Amino acid sequence: MRRNSRFLERLALPAMLLMGAAACGETPLVDDAAGLMDAPEVAQLGQHHRFLLKDHDIDYRVVTGNRLGDINAFAAARFKTDKVGAQGRTGRGLLLVIDATADLVRLEVSFNLEGVYPDAFVAYLEQRQMVPFFRTERIADGILAATELIVTRAQRAKANAGFEGEAWYVGSGGGGAMTRARIGAPTDPIEPSPGKRPDPGILPGATPAETLTAYFRAMGDRNAARDLPIYTGETQIMLRRWVVTPAQMDNVVRTYERCGTGETRLGPRGTRATIRYAVNKRRCAPFFFQKTAAGWALDLTMMQTLIRFGRDNSWHFAAGAANPYAYAFTDWRIDSRGYPWPRTP
Repeated sequence: MRRNSRFLERLALPAMLLMGAAACGETPLVDDAAGLMDAPEVAQLGQHHRFLLKDHDIDYRVVTGNRLGDINAFAAARFKTDKVGAQGRTGRGLLLVIDATADLVRLEVSFNLEGVYPDAFVAYLEQRQMVPFFRTERIADGILAATELIVTRAQRAKANAGFEGEAWYVGSGGGGAMTRARIGAPTDPIEPSPGKRPDPGILPGATPAETLTAYFRAMGDRNAARDLPIYTGETQIMLRRWVVTPAQMDNVVRTYERCGTGETRLGPRGTRATIRYAVNKRRCAPFFFQKTAAGWALDLTMMQTLIRFGRDNSWHFAAGAANPYAYAFTDWRIDSRGYPWPRTP
């Protein structure tokens, strides 16, 4: 099978660090019998799932195969034989099964996690996050993108946050833990948000804040057009090779709704600008802009170059990257890992 993997190349969303496979003698966290991923991807996914186990006590396994038969029965049996959940303290487990031949995917959820990951969430996860990546044969990217939402849901459950306001709860197309994987299938147009149509008036603003508002409006409408005039020319070129999923766009809106009002900082020549959020808003990455003849345009190429996300979705600067927007952060202390902190007197 042809692969087109661009691991971690995704749109301004929590990218979370990835890590390696199971230690010697343990059941592997990723068993790619179908050969859908290369060895580094398998290793990175496996070790990243160790972070999920350490941080949230969720034992998450991935199994791929061919001609698995009834995928529901296979997943239930494999969940039992592999003792999914046993690597944690509380027996909480998830098992993702992909049958490449039947082109099916199923996420099996342990009984004690059903309150955290109900069927409607699972259906949204598969259909709105995994499948768009699977269509381009970027299997590892799709699994990682889904894991981001799994972590976010775990964080909200830990904080006793309800389902209200989460995109899957508002707009999911229904329950169910199995869906068509559509590996290598042609990409369908992204459907708009329920009850909405894309706003044709997504234009650069006279201020960076106006452009950012237009961007959030586009994401809220699930407007995935790569050539929106709110993007710099370099951003439009970059977006042509990106997979943008409905769940990613929903997550942008939901994340930044909780960030509050950003602070605009202009560059010394007035041609660049940054909108940043309070230093303690760890999941609210800054946005970067360039001034054009039409107004302020969003520079997502710099977000892709400069910003990384840790395993809890906290943003930090990429190590060693040249930062033309550094002027906006001179009053913050950046530690050796790239994380920002307030300066102490």
